[in-house]
Amino acid sequence: MTGHAGTEGSLSNIHDQQRLLVSPEEIEGVRAVLHQYAYAVDTCDESLLAEVLTDDVVLHRVDGARAGADAVLAFYRTVFDGPTIWSKHLVTNLTCTATSHGYDVDAYVQAISRTADTGMMVLAEYHDQVVRDDTGRYRIAVKSIDVQQTFPIEVRHG
Repeated sequence: MTGHAGTEGSLSNIHDQQRLLVSPEEIEGVRAVLHQYAYAVDTCDESLLAEVLTDDVVLHRVDGARAGADAVLAFYRTVFDGPTIWSKHLVTNLTCTATSHGYDVDAYVQAISRTADTGMMVLAEYHDQVVRDDTGRYRIAVKSIDVQQTFPIEVRHG
């Protein structure tokens, strides 16, 4: 194996060393919980959303942080009760690093949504912390959403 410095058998930094400790099964568990999160948001499924969040989850967005599952779910209720009638989140380019608290996860996100009259495409990045609970389930402890660009899109009627 060649590290970034080009030295045979070496690893470039501690992040590369930690990343080696994440098994394919762990990466799949992390990917699955991010999929469940996206599906819960897209289908306005508050029960599923509650299942993928820890009790002390923190949600970071440009409009501030919300701490605790009750506060985060209250925020998503306002989203679910809003004008959006359809959305689809595509989560890709996932990286996962094992840490002392669980997993640091980064991913690219493309979210497309529509209301009765308008559409929007959002390009963002997630910077999350995922943990395993006492039953072994993967859950989101920190959800950070970094919206980088938004684009209006035309909605086809009919």
